[in-house]
Amino acid sequence: MVREEFPQFLEWFGPGILLLLGVLAVGALLGLFFGYLVAAFRHGPFEAFYVVSQVVAEAVPDFLQTSPRRVLAMAGLAIKEALRRRVVLVTFVIFALSILFGGWFMDSGSDKPEQIYINFVMWGTQMLVLLMGLLISAFSLPEDIKNKTIYTIVTKPVRSTEIVLGRILGFGFLGTVLLALMGIISFFFIWRNLDHKHMIDGPSQTVAAFVEIDSETMKSTISGKRVSPNAISEATTTIDNGHAHRLEIYQDIRSGDDEALQTGDIVETIKRDDGKVTYHRARCMPVGGHTHKVTVSGTGASATVSLGPAIGYFRARQPIYSDELAFYDRDGVKDDKGINVGKEWGYRGYVDGGSRGNLSTLSRAKFSFTNFDASRFPDADFAPLEVNLGVFRSTKGDIEERVTGGLRFESVPENPDVENRYISEIVEFETAEYTVQTLPVPKKLVGRIVAPDGSLVEEGEYDLFSDFAGSNGKLELSLSCRDVNQYLGCARPDVYFRGKDQPFWWNFFKGYVGIWCQMMIIIAMGVALSTFLSTPLVMMGVIAIMIVGFNTSFIQNLAKVDEQGNLLNEFGGGPIASFVRILTQQNVMQDLETGVFNTVIAQADYLAINSMKLLTYLAPDFRQLNFSNYLVYGFAVDDQQLLIAVAVTSAFLLGLVLCGYFCLKTREIAK
Repeated sequence: MVREEFPQFLEWFGPGILLLLGVLAVGALLGLFFGYLVAAFRHGPFEAFYVVSQVVAEAVPDFLQTSPRRVLAMAGLAIKEALRRRVVLVTFVIFALSILFGGWFMDSGSDKPEQIYINFVMWGTQMLVLLMGLLISAFSLPEDIKNKTIYTIVTKPVRSTEIVLGRILGFGFLGTVLLALMGIISFFFIWRNLDHKHMIDGPSQTVAAFVEIDSETMKSTISGKRVSPNAISEATTTIDNGHAHRLEIYQDIRSGDDEALQTGDIVETIKRDDGKVTYHRARCMPVGGHTHKVTVSGTGASATVSLGPAIGYFRARQPIYSDELAFYDRDGVKDDKGINVGKEWGYRGYVDGGSRGNLSTLSRAKFSFTNFDASRFPDADFAPLEVNLGVFRSTKGDIEERVTGGLRFESVPENPDVENRYISEIVEFETAEYTVQTLPVPKKLVGRIVAPDGSLVEEGEYDLFSDFAGSNGKLELSLSCRDVNQYLGCARPDVYFRGKDQPFWWNFFKGYVGIWCQMMIIIAMGVALSTFLSTPLVMMGVIAIMIVGFNTSFIQNLAKVDEQGNLLNEFGGGPIASFVRILTQQNVMQDLETGVFNTVIAQADYLAINSMKLLTYLAPDFRQLNFSNYLVYGFAVDDQQLLIAVAVTSAFLLGLVLCGYFCLKTREIAK
């Protein structure tokens, strides 16, 4: 999963509060200005001062004396009104039909079927709920004003705050109930469609159905590909859900002093003459990101092998990311970006290969971890490291050989001038591009202790947690490329330790919290705009704000400038300059000629793009509130980002309630 930011709520909260106060201050000044213009048009320039000051003076007691009872009464009326329009019912019917027949058009036999199903329910739920929120809020007040049913309310002792809050809470309650139903149904829809089992494809369900693997080639007779280094026999399963698995029986050699294994996948136990014990164990090789639990009953060739339900579809990986990533060139000089191999996408930096070949290089990527503790992992015997690396080949090399990477672990002493350092031997592994690899890092690592002056203290086997991480919980991981003239690319999210997984249902719930945040903002926005606009204009306004919200990052990138104030949006300048280049057929790499005309164009572009940037402060960044990618790629939703999403939603609700109150307060019906 591509991830470019790692926000921390406490770090974000301070600047976020200042931004909120700034936006509220600017909004208050603009509100006073436009409020005075409207009042001057209605009552004259002198009377306008009295009208505006009266509205401002009444605002404080209105908010302080807002009655929760009357707000709930207004919410009840809003719920009845929305139910009469049957928008919520129609939305649920469309969702139900999509769930009933949507499975017909999805390929459960694809490489990642869970991604297809999760993306389908998340995107469909999001679009339906946002559309429902827009419709019930946009038709609310305008229809009441048009039909004059609002008079029944405003003639009662009801404040404008209570009307606005009541409608937002009422519509929000309906949307929340609908979203909860859709979430529960979606969860079981995914679970049911991906649930399947396999059997051994052969004359029996016993070990006798397995065939031996050629120990010289170590290639599968089924797929023709290389098998696990310790595999001795294999079989295949029946096809279910559009795929089949390959089964392996492999050798697990352990010391005779170790505690005997009690797992249910053991086919045979052999005690060797050298005192070690060899366990023949059965396993199901993963396909499409999932596997099946293997259970063996009996021993030897007559042992029965059975497979359980799918494992791995419903996961919520809890990644432990590094706090810092630094690159070093082939001379060992620190470089923040890594080597540029000519790819347009600058997401990854690359390290130069050759650390085990004829070319001696110090190029590496160093990941710095903090709070590295055994309690964060499901198994204290090893720490699963997951990598998703890019590979760039400058020479073809052996087409059947993968590019080899190397991992080295180092301790980070608090006082490097007096404390020794632990440095592990380089652990080599074969890379697999376009896929996430899981590398189990054992608890015991072979390495050495180095004194502050660089001299060797001793060599041996040391503990990853108590020795390398030490008492401060800090650990450094260096990634290198071992093959000459080849390159490995990585970004900070590409290398992480996998901590204890979160329950999938909890992660699914957090994903729907993001949709709920978007829905509440749309509802509040529709109610606020409907206090002074007609229904078509409300819908157009909300849709326009949604478009800006879903493209906030793109707009902000357009408005980036350097220290001299020049736009940094790639090449060609802004929209006006690009239009001029099209008319004059000038290349984007060529600067426009200096002169008054082109100077005016550049300033107009600067003004236009920054005006678009100002719109991003009026619309929420909906991508910041969207957690579907976490669920699709099997990652736990970041709790820090979830807190930020709730805070952003609360800030927009506050601003929209204030906007809706003052707009409704100044209308004739509100008097």
